[in-house]
Amino acid sequence: MEFSSNGLLIRTMGNENTIGSFVELEAIRKKLQKRFAFVKTFDDLPKSLGGSALLHIEVSPKIAFHFLEFIFEVDYVDIMQEAGFRFLDDKTTWEYFLMSENGFLRIYDWKDYTVSVGSFGLSDKGTAKGLEKDAEYLKHLVEGNIEKFDDYRQAHYKKYLDQYPFDNFMNAFVSLGILLNESLEEFEVNRGYLEALMLLVAMIDTELRYAILLTRINVRKTKKVDPDFRELFQQVDNSYITERGIFKLANREIEFPNYDKENFFKRANELYDIRNRAVHRYAITNFQYSESRDAVKKYLDLKDILYEIIVALEKEQVRLGVGFIKENELGWSSKIEKRQELGRVIASKIDSTMVLPRTSEREPMFSDKYPEGFHPSLKETMKEIKKEFKKKRPDSKN
Repeated sequence: MEFSSNGLLIRTMGNENTIGSFVELEAIRKKLQKRFAFVKTFDDLPKSLGGSALLHIEVSPKIAFHFLEFIFEVDYVDIMQEAGFRFLDDKTTWEYFLMSENGFLRIYDWKDYTVSVGSFGLSDKGTAKGLEKDAEYLKHLVEGNIEKFDDYRQAHYKKYLDQYPFDNFMNAFVSLGILLNESLEEFEVNRGYLEALMLLVAMIDTELRYAILLTRINVRKTKKVDPDFRELFQQVDNSYITERGIFKLANREIEFPNYDKENFFKRANELYDIRNRAVHRYAITNFQYSESRDAVKKYLDLKDILYEIIVALEKEQVRLGVGFIKENELGWSSKIEKRQELGRVIASKIDSTMVLPRTSEREPMFSDKYPEGFHPSLKETMKEIKKEFKKKRPDSKN
């Protein structure tokens, strides 16, 4: 689901380290993008497909390829596989092509072990020496900056979150659900009581803000997130609505058709008081760590109550034809329950340094990763081959 900030573009850059990393990243981008073009389709490659290896880049393949994706800002597609090529083995699972004035470079891995750079389809217009220099240049920039890659990604993502506060809010909403579910799964195993308590309180605050936003959209019948709604999901300098302030707004604006509103906020205030004792007054009161566990169990249903209200508000939004929720997106919040739905941007809200390359591994025809040693699409073909083999060698047990 796509969310738009609808003009709420905020150009605050954060601290000096963030600014420095971002400026440095942009300088690297300009250098590489000035020298190379990322080849996006098979038709853009030369007709001659031959080539030779030039050098190795001493960086883990997944990190190196993620770095290149990040630098060139592209959604990677395996253009060879898209063009209909099928690969017998799995020695190369990642492959990129870059073009310079000297010709084409092929960047690939060998069994996810090394990164190689080679010339590709060298034509009369290209030069072998020029491509060697291109390869050395690429190697130098990748190896020289890979240790700063985490800083670059964090700086880049923080800039994005500053620019698009509504996207930040929605990504936080989903990532909070994922983190809370993971915390609850390990609740009794690792004694993550305090983490679960803090995540639960943060989740309830986020759900209340979102429910107020949906309510206001439905009441106003607007088709976008109006600028004066920003107070619900954006902190500008030291100006923001506190958790208790959100309680007051929610109590006044949100309908609770299936639950006693007074009792809900009474319990919500009790939960917040426990959180504050656990965080701010743990050492100066008789509060015990185990009370965090008891509080999570006692008040966990509050988030489910709010989830039901949110689902109803989203359905009403679709019925009215307002807001940003489309009919095929109803129930999107249920994806919070499914870790496999964790997208790159949402994952970045949890940890922007996680290596989550867009590249999907190739599907070779024969590989140890398949239970039978070959791609499932070859099942019938392999049966026919075995039949023919038995005809010619009837004594064979295979």
